[in-house]
Amino acid sequence: MMNSIAKIGFAMLVVSGAACTNAQVYNSTSELRAQQCSKLPERDQAECASNARASYGEYKKARDEAVQGETK
Repeated sequence: MMNSIAKIGFAMLVVSGAACTNAQVYNSTSELRAQQCSKLPERDQAECASNARASYGEYKKARDEAVQGETK
């Protein structure tokens, strides 16, 4: 699992270095994230796949809310 995360991180670094926006990087890796869900226990796969395929806008909103919650 850690090796897969490292590969995703490296891919994101390479893509972001090619002058892509955060949204482009996020969108270009959504299918890879969804594929990784199959490695989880079956009970966690549906939620994982749903999160992996969320739009960048949905992801950013949830992330921003989480960050704001941490700073309170």
